[in-house]
Amino acid sequence: MFELTSLPIVTEDLALRLKESKAGAVVIFEGWVRNHNQGKQVSRLEYQVYEQLALKEGQKILREAREKFNLHELQCTHRHGRLSIGEVAVWVGASASHRNEAFLSTRFVIDEIKHRLPIWKKEHYLNEAPVWVSCKDHTTHVHFAEEDYYQKQSSVVSQALLKSKKVLVVGLGGLGAPAATSLVQAGIGHLTLMDFDRVEISNLHRQPLYDTSDVGEKKALIAEKKLKSINPFIEITSQDLQITKNNARDAIREFDLVLDCTDNLETKYALHDACFESRIPLVSASIYRFEGQIRSFMPDSSQGCLRCFLTKTPSDETISNCNEFGVLGASVNALGSLQAGEAIQFLIHNKNASLKETIYFDFETLSLLRIKNKKRENCSTCDAATLTDSLSDAAWDIDPRSVEIKISDLDSNHELIDIRNHSESDLKHLTRSHKKIVLLCEHGIRSRRLALRYRELGLENIFSLAGGACSL
Repeated sequence: MFELTSLPIVTEDLALRLKESKAGAVVIFEGWVRNHNQGKQVSRLEYQVYEQLALKEGQKILREAREKFNLHELQCTHRHGRLSIGEVAVWVGASASHRNEAFLSTRFVIDEIKHRLPIWKKEHYLNEAPVWVSCKDHTTHVHFAEEDYYQKQSSVVSQALLKSKKVLVVGLGGLGAPAATSLVQAGIGHLTLMDFDRVEISNLHRQPLYDTSDVGEKKALIAEKKLKSINPFIEITSQDLQITKNNARDAIREFDLVLDCTDNLETKYALHDACFESRIPLVSASIYRFEGQIRSFMPDSSQGCLRCFLTKTPSDETISNCNEFGVLGASVNALGSLQAGEAIQFLIHNKNASLKETIYFDFETLSLLRIKNKKRENCSTCDAATLTDSLSDAAWDIDPRSVEIKISDLDSNHELIDIRNHSESDLKHLTRSHKKIVLLCEHGIRSRRLALRYRELGLENIFSLAGGACSL
């Protein structure tokens, strides 16, 4: 049960609700009003709440916690109104058969409440004017601005562009842990973490997101919690899912880019095929002992694909994984960070170093080798992903933002075309139209690439709708 109250919280009464004969552990969290914050003397707090929405969202958070953890009872009460020093502002209690589930569930609930509930806090100070604080944006109780977080990188990347992107990281092991961390620190607006595995003690030497207290827990859930504490300004979600050829297309459909951080060939090929079919960029990496490689795929380019070399999915029996052949933690962490860097470069510039060439790293000698990516003639996977055979490679030297147009700027002189619902022959008339053609796809990334390619052919009347269908 989740409840709001303007009356003092009686913790003893709430604790009685947790009693359950099957429970082996009870964990209670109490958030108190303290007399200081960031060097200021606090005299009291005042909470305002959008009650109807907060109750609905609070109940949803508790349902999510029950689904994630094996619990017997779960309760949460949040105060609103004026509170004095020492009073309880929020109370969370959980009972479970085992202590770890109870600990994790209470941490989950309080973190989600701070992040998601429409509750505002007014801090009253001694000898200073009071200040309203949004609890959502200050989960750490440290008051800072978003622009300060990105101060050291905002001069080299478009922060607004990164925040508009949705990225999927598949695999949260040796590559995925550092890759996801780098993407979070860079400020990717929406990051989804996907893994079906649990943390093992043998993972810890190369997967810095986890520690000994996480052993036995789901990687996706633990990674989500820890990454949210690194950057509170972006949206992070997790999925406990194993990618197969049957679910891959549905799993990736909403994203602007996918990172393959897995060590399983069937999963790699399933992701690869789904990305080509859905025309979603893919950045893939793998490692063997001290040797690693990175390659990016843009489905409507002429740089080829995995099936240009092996038409059939190879068996995982032909290779080993990190647990079998051994790997140095520093190597996988470096490769994972480089993989994230390639993803960021692609999101910003619509190109990166590993799109035209596969890059091989030798971490023992710090040397690298570049091999040009080429398409095999009559490759069915590549051919199926090509929108039209009359277009050349992407226009590398054109600023991607120059072809984008906002929905607010559309008028009767523009013709909006949804490329998701048109065949190649349907698009042929673009070369003859006297109107300004605005291409539309789900998120605006494929339409922008296609507009760039038409621009390279000299067609100045082709544009892409910024943000895609999501902006409508």
